[in-house]
Amino acid sequence: MSTRGDAPEKYPVDINGFVRQCAWCRRIADADGQYRLVSASLVHGASHGCCEACAIRFLGHGTSKPGLAA
Repeated sequence: MSTRGDAPEKYPVDINGFVRQCAWCRRIADADGQYRLVSASLVHGASHGCCEACAIRFLGHGTSKPGLAA
């Protein structure tokens, strides 16, 4: 089973030659490293990580959660 993804050559790459894409919202980092570009699907061969907005929303970075041990 395979799913079609966007072609990586139509997006900017980082210094390591990878397209940086958020695994949650699928936004793609532009040449300045800001997640501004949008892709309807996952980019085949991209380096999937997490953009700043999804890190705050889904991972809770930058917020404190009472009752959790550090």
